[in-house]
Amino acid sequence: MDTLVRSAAVILGAVGVFYYFHSIVRVMLINRREHDFVELFARSTAVSFVHWLIGGERDYGHIQRLQAWVLPIFLFVAVVSWFVIVQLSFAFILWGFRLERGWPESFSSSGSALSTLGYKTPPMLFGQYLAVFEAGIGLAVVILLFTFVPGYQTAVQVRERKVGWLYARTGSRPTTSSLLDALHRAGRLKNANSVWETWEHWFRGVYETHSIVPVLAYVPSIYHGASWLGASAAVLDSASLLVACLDEKDTESARICRTIGTICLKSIAQELNPRDTPDAVAGHSVDPNVVANFDTLYDGLVKMGLPVLSDKEQCRSRFLSFRGEFEPSVRVIANSTLMPVDEPWILPHPRSDVSGKTVPTV
Repeated sequence: MDTLVRSAAVILGAVGVFYYFHSIVRVMLINRREHDFVELFARSTAVSFVHWLIGGERDYGHIQRLQAWVLPIFLFVAVVSWFVIVQLSFAFILWGFRLERGWPESFSSSGSALSTLGYKTPPMLFGQYLAVFEAGIGLAVVILLFTFVPGYQTAVQVRERKVGWLYARTGSRPTTSSLLDALHRAGRLKNANSVWETWEHWFRGVYETHSIVPVLAYVPSIYHGASWLGASAAVLDSASLLVACLDEKDTESARICRTIGTICLKSIAQELNPRDTPDAVAGHSVDPNVVANFDTLYDGLVKMGLPVLSDKEQCRSRFLSFRGEFEPSVRVIANSTLMPVDEPWILPHPRSDVSGKTVPTV
């Protein structure tokens, strides 16, 4: 009976070592999204803890400061989880092969090798080989940690460059109105292909990083009060408005930007909250404020001298249809990350510049 139990312990330990390699490869090395228990556990733990600290806080500046801890806690919990899996696995193997006197000695010997402290090593040659192998795993975890943390930080920094660009031009609350007004003042609205191509590139970058490493979506903007999700919503709304109201030959770049952005946000929303997907919340009634203020935006495009289509009702219908493709994703991500996009971000509003003065919008 004892032999059977020890054999089972060896098998369990081997499975644990295999799962460790399988997990760390899926989380850190494969260039596609792979669901993993350790990643999900670490992310859920980090997000739940930080959101517990946030509680009923409404000030987004304070929420930003606390949300900044999600990524460090995630990495800490993930590394600790991998270390525990490896230490327990090798402890089972050492105990199962009788390479140590008992379970406490096996667990301690496994920890000695994994931490590379070397204070306790099995006397038998096979046990020493196992210790060398386990020490290599411990070093690999540390190396991977220092290798991938800068990559995560770079992904956030690249994302924030365009967020900062947008907020500098639209004020503290970017909307369709304020973005189009900023492009018009800069003389770039009538020939804005380069703008939409740049934002298309930005959405592709966010999709490639945030859908593979969903915890990055929780990392707040480095700019006080800013939100990468708010920037996304304003850009997609603006592109949708132009695609809905202008001739197709004038909006090819905006159309592609809107399509890529919609795919990006939908993918991230599905990763953050599989139980409350964009498809599940789609079909909600359209905000009457959006419908009512469409006329204001439509007339604003006319005043800017853009060749808008004459059928306003058809333009409104197309715009609401386009908006319905990405708005549920925005809502899901906002609810998951506590980013403030509850307002109908299409609405015109006064824009405050860096000096605090109010600047009129369209």
